[in-house]
Amino acid sequence: MNDARWLNDDETDTWLALWAVISWLPTRLDEQLKADSGMGHHDYFTLAQISMSDNASVTMTDLAALTQMSPSRLSHVVGRLEKRGFVTRTPDNEDRRINIAAMTDEGWDFIREAAPGHVEHVRELIFDALSKEESHQLGELLRKVITKLEPTTLPRA
Repeated sequence: MNDARWLNDDETDTWLALWAVISWLPTRLDEQLKADSGMGHHDYFTLAQISMSDNASVTMTDLAALTQMSPSRLSHVVGRLEKRGFVTRTPDNEDRRINIAAMTDEGWDFIREAAPGHVEHVRELIFDALSKEESHQLGELLRKVITKLEPTTLPRA
């Protein structure tokens, strides 16, 4: 225990601020999306990732990597999106073991309606507090931290 690399006061303050952001940001995003669109953040984020994929369709494996969700959790999320009529899940034509999640017209309608309010809320919570340079620096710093966490694929913004 004597060899521990303890955090100094500045590092402790940074860590506690990061912890607060990690804890509160998902809650605030969920609140806005549920109030305005009746959908939780994980479901919205999944639908948004599908919408930004080529041809608005993506394999479930790639979608799990994009959303940083386990296959089991993603299956539940996509199931909820299917029940709402926002996506379809079909086997790939070439490899029937692969399932493809694709946007429906109803999913597009939902995204078009929900996205402006969500993006405005993200802007209010994060970017309005930062200068353009600080925003760029935050992105660079977070990408450095992310590389230590070893995700397979980074989500698209």
